[in-house]
Amino acid sequence: MDVRQTIKALFDNAVDAVCAHRDGVVVAANPAYARLFGYDVADDMAGHPIIETLAPEEHSRVGEIIRRRAAGADVAPVYTAKGLRRDGSRFDLEIGASVFQMDGESYFIAVLRDVSEAEDSKRRLTESEERFRNLFMMSPDPTWIIQDNRFVECNQAAVNILGYPDADSLKNVHPSELSPDAQPDGESSFAKAERMMGLAMANGLHRFEWAHRRHDGSVFPAEVTLSATLLQGRPSIYCTWRDITERHQAEAQMRLAAGVFDSTHEGIVVTDTNGIILSVNPAFTRITGYAGCEVIGKTPAVLKSHRQDRNFYRAMWDDLLKKGEWRGELWNRRKDGEAYLEWLTISAVAGPDGKPSRYVAVFSDVTELRRKDDQIRHQAYHDALTGLPNRFLLADRLDHALEVSRRVQTQVAVLFLDLDRFKVINDSLGHHEGDKLLVEVARRVGQTVRRSDTVSRLGGDEFVVVLSSFSDTTEVALVAEKIIAALARPLRLAGKAVHSGTSIGIAVFPQDGEDAATLLKNADTAMYQAKAGGRRCFRFFDRSMNEHAVRRLELEAQLRQAIDSNQLELHYQPKVLVETGGLAGLEALLRWNHPEQGRIPPMEFIPLAEETGLIIPLSYWVIEEACRKLAKWRKGGADVKVAINLSARQFHDEKLPQRIEAILQRNKVPGSALEIELTEGAVMDDPGRAIVILQRLRALGLRVSVDDFGTGYSSLAYLKRFPINAVKIDRSFVMDLPGDAEDAAIVRAILDLARALNLDVVAEGVETAEQLDFLAQAGCGQVQGYYFSPPRPAAELDAWISKASWAYSPNRP
Repeated sequence: MDVRQTIKALFDNAVDAVCAHRDGVVVAANPAYARLFGYDVADDMAGHPIIETLAPEEHSRVGEIIRRRAAGADVAPVYTAKGLRRDGSRFDLEIGASVFQMDGESYFIAVLRDVSEAEDSKRRLTESEERFRNLFMMSPDPTWIIQDNRFVECNQAAVNILGYPDADSLKNVHPSELSPDAQPDGESSFAKAERMMGLAMANGLHRFEWAHRRHDGSVFPAEVTLSATLLQGRPSIYCTWRDITERHQAEAQMRLAAGVFDSTHEGIVVTDTNGIILSVNPAFTRITGYAGCEVIGKTPAVLKSHRQDRNFYRAMWDDLLKKGEWRGELWNRRKDGEAYLEWLTISAVAGPDGKPSRYVAVFSDVTELRRKDDQIRHQAYHDALTGLPNRFLLADRLDHALEVSRRVQTQVAVLFLDLDRFKVINDSLGHHEGDKLLVEVARRVGQTVRRSDTVSRLGGDEFVVVLSSFSDTTEVALVAEKIIAALARPLRLAGKAVHSGTSIGIAVFPQDGEDAATLLKNADTAMYQAKAGGRRCFRFFDRSMNEHAVRRLELEAQLRQAIDSNQLELHYQPKVLVETGGLAGLEALLRWNHPEQGRIPPMEFIPLAEETGLIIPLSYWVIEEACRKLAKWRKGGADVKVAINLSARQFHDEKLPQRIEAILQRNKVPGSALEIELTEGAVMDDPGRAIVILQRLRALGLRVSVDDFGTGYSSLAYLKRFPINAVKIDRSFVMDLPGDAEDAAIVRAILDLARALNLDVVAEGVETAEQLDFLAQAGCGQVQGYYFSPPRPAAELDAWISKASWAYSPNRP
């Protein structure tokens, strides 16, 4: 067979379109080529530029490819372009081209194929994959792709809910690695994950609950759905899950509600909007005697006692329809016919449309409570501990007494009692013993007044007595003295003889107040005056007391501001060695310079600070300021010691030693440079505890002195037990020396006792040479007072501290 004929036969019968062109002009084309472009005969294509078979936008690109191939450049043998048929339609075209030589001329042969369907399929596949990826990535539920039982892809929702920094942290991870070691059913997370994925691959779909663990370690429940699929020809699992914590909580609440419904002691009835009973709980049966099957389908009228009339029920339903709720007492009847009183609450439950769809009635049997009404009333108006009238019954009786007094033109007295040292007794001996004391106080006070008078306990250690039908306030004073005497007698608590006592304030109607509230307030004010007057006494109210109370409140507010506004300063009073006249130390004393009122006396603001608790921040301010000044003096070469007064409240601060140690360290001051002064009362409130605190202070290097020595009680019995360095003779024993024989004897006794116990002694309030001479002859080691110097600001003492001694000439024998 002729080779040329064979080639032509192949050319004409080829399935693919084939053409030969030279210089971009078609010289031959096969029938498939003509069909591809919509021509009837292949010869019709000859002589036409090959570029005409392409869409206009392709001319430049394809022309460049043809030119480069003609020039011998390296060009891809196959490329795609947009074809253009005779009718103007476009299609995707794949072109394969090559160069061949014939008769010494270069020709191009092109093989063309319509790939529109393939491109459409490829495009649809790409679009499908893109949609899948978008759905996958944008899904609000955490979504994963699992291959070979490991997560290979996840969306942002999974990253967010698990709290990881990015998706890469969650890839190539076994599901068990994002879970606790074991699932709630006890099966290990690894084994269960493997089993669940196996079920999904076998069944195509599998749904189950799973415990997941977030990045922060917290665990939450999820509902997981696994769907088996093929992705890029690989067996895969499409995994989605959602956090079902709220569903679990709701289920738990439903279980709880069901448990409450079944176990509560209150009867519960659920009805429809027509009042037909739909459900009752076991407590309903226990209270009424009716089983659920006996009342379901009926109305609550089955329980009617007929003690309420129609108007009662009409008003009940009116309230229920208008307000959605009714509550009150209702008499009903049990199955056995017994009437009982119930406290009933009916509430409407709204349906999806917002309108009532159910009514729920909750009731409890209060019959027995009604029978005990008298007891309840007594408890409501009487103090549970002492049985005395409480403040509510006191108000009622006082109002009644005032009404009678206005009508018959008589007087009423209100006595306000506050126990002395109750807190100390209560804290040291315990609340049980404190309660015994209150009961005994109530008994003793009740024995001193008439049966027609009222004795009331307001609370804590405060009592009020209301006296009426007296002719003169002298009678009131006599009753107050009797009460004070009765409460002054010791009583035994915890096996010990305990002394308490009381302070009493008295207000009289009508001169001290026209109503109960005013009388009580004024009696309270007078009581504080009694306490300020030395305790165990009484005071009548007058207007100056009220003014004093107002002044006290204003001063308290101003004192709080003074701490933060630099109104406070320390003055220092020297303590002098009697033998040499040398400086033994300084006592730091707090002063208040008010910007408007000037210098406010310590006797006015220190007691106020004690009562309000401000004394604690004040005292720590004093220690801090004194140590700061001490550091400055010591830096200048002066080996000076400063004494600080501690209040009783501050001494009860459990962290006192630690706080003082911190202040010393902060200011770089040794403990030996600081002395603590305490009153007898402060250490005697709780001797055992005081000894522990004092030992801890001594361990810091501090010296400890007992101030105002001789003015307290039981001093000699306890003095030897306290770890102290010195005692200070109170100025009340010094002021009348040497003329007062009793004071002189007391001072000598204190000095003898101190020598026996190896304690230093400082005498306060030395103002005359005669007092100094007496103390020198009696052997007193140190003195302090205006004879040498009043308390002075630190700046005025800088020069004094450098002096060797204070000049004086005691007349020694």
